[in-house]
Amino acid sequence: MATQPHGTQIQMTDIKPYESHVEDTKEEQILKGTPILKSELDNLSRWETVKRFWKAIVICNMICFAAACDGYQINLNGNIIANPGFVERVGERNAAGKIALTTHATATWGAVQSFGQLVGMWLLTPVSDRIGRKYMLYLLWLILFGSIMIETFTKNWSQWAAAKFLAGTGIGCLQATLPIYVAEWAPANIRGGMLLAYSAWNHTGGFMGPLILFICKKTLGEHEYKIPILTQWAFLGIMLPIFLYLPETPSYYAARGLHDQGIAVLKRVNGGVKGYNVEGEYEIIKNIIVEEQERLAALGLEEHDWRGVLRSYVECFKGSNFKRTIAASLPASCQQLTGLAFLSGYASLFFKEAGFTNAFEITSILFGIKIFFVIVFALTTDRFGRRNIVIYLAGLCCAMLLVIGILGHVPHTNATKDVLIAAACFWSAGSVGLGAFGWSFAGEVAAQKLRARTSGLGSGIAVIFGLTFNTSVPIMLLDGGKRLGNNTYNTAFIFLGFGTVVWILTIFMLPEVASRNPAELDEMYEKGISPWRMKNYITDVQRAHAARTGQPIPGDNQEEERR
Repeated sequence: MATQPHGTQIQMTDIKPYESHVEDTKEEQILKGTPILKSELDNLSRWETVKRFWKAIVICNMICFAAACDGYQINLNGNIIANPGFVERVGERNAAGKIALTTHATATWGAVQSFGQLVGMWLLTPVSDRIGRKYMLYLLWLILFGSIMIETFTKNWSQWAAAKFLAGTGIGCLQATLPIYVAEWAPANIRGGMLLAYSAWNHTGGFMGPLILFICKKTLGEHEYKIPILTQWAFLGIMLPIFLYLPETPSYYAARGLHDQGIAVLKRVNGGVKGYNVEGEYEIIKNIIVEEQERLAALGLEEHDWRGVLRSYVECFKGSNFKRTIAASLPASCQQLTGLAFLSGYASLFFKEAGFTNAFEITSILFGIKIFFVIVFALTTDRFGRRNIVIYLAGLCCAMLLVIGILGHVPHTNATKDVLIAAACFWSAGSVGLGAFGWSFAGEVAAQKLRARTSGLGSGIAVIFGLTFNTSVPIMLLDGGKRLGNNTYNTAFIFLGFGTVVWILTIFMLPEVASRNPAELDEMYEKGISPWRMKNYITDVQRAHAARTGQPIPGDNQEEERR
């Protein structure tokens, strides 16, 4: 009797691990039989990725140079309206008999430019899926060419408005196309840094706009406005050879079934990378796209005509795709609603109306801060993630708006002016991060087949806010803020209310996309994983990759996942 229990115990302990082993083997066999959706090179360290994929990084930065033209044009045009020579050229005679810009003219310029951005983002993104990312770059170059041509020969405010519409259309097309292009070429584990490079170049160009105006004012007189306009041709001239050199993306070729071209272009860029199997990596790209195409085909969303295009837009507002569209819009919308037009687009006007005599110097400091911080974010985002940083930055912007609003209701002294400048500097650091991550999320969070649509819609939603405030903020600030109780600082409270609402939405709806490939994001959204849980969620794609390669999954804790 003493040995029988002992024998039974031996038999039970022998069977239990054996049964578990059989179950694990079956699971592994199933995982190994699934299509390959994740590259082994995704596990490289960030520095090793940079060393191996240097050519892809160069390509991403070359196209991001076009963002400098975007930033240069927007900020040049936003600041040139204060130039006396420009005012004399396009202004109208007022009741006092003096030539001046009318509120109607300045509001129209902001409105038509933002409307043009919507046209570029929403109506031209289907063209990108048809003709490809590369030919889309040619199209936007032609649109910007037309814009600068009109600006060069402008004689009145209505002609300037026409130029602003074309500029907005080209910039909107640029803003919708560049994040997609970078996301489709950048390696997954440094994709965030490459997308934020867009913002770094954008703010570099943005800083150069008012700088050129300032230099011309000091050297050629305050009435010189023509040379700053002509400098835009230099950016356009540099962009053309870059666009001619850049390759089409392999994802576009895979989506169109042009697999020979897709393999060839992947070989051209990454063929010399150590350990890189061109055919195998292209197969991963194709597998991800095929799965998404099959899913859309099952929903009847194949695009054969304009009705198919329309249905694809409608699909962006259904189910998990709706959540992805909102997520794509949140950081950039948060930037708009926490005072972008107030403290950036019309910063010179605000500081001038607030009583500062050195408004340009202050805005220059703010631009310098933006460039510094966007470079910091670009270098650290793939290590620390994106979601939490966006939430912290949005909170910082709201806090600074509260400080600025309060400062408008205390006696103005040198000390309060110093506090205002400090608050504006902190706000700038937060706002530039929101803008930079806005382009990152627009390019990353969408499903591959709907990426152009989602990116355009997400960015376009933010542009709608920009359209609203580009029209209304000048009216709020002019004449010492007489429409806001004769206090321009009250504008901060308006943006504080809007900013707080979108900040709360960001906390609940923004996912963590760092180091995730499209297949992993598809899986998590389809399973309904909450955005704040996505960072540590272990996907089936990761498990299949681990089963196939034998590599462990970082942070795999099944007990936490079950809870």
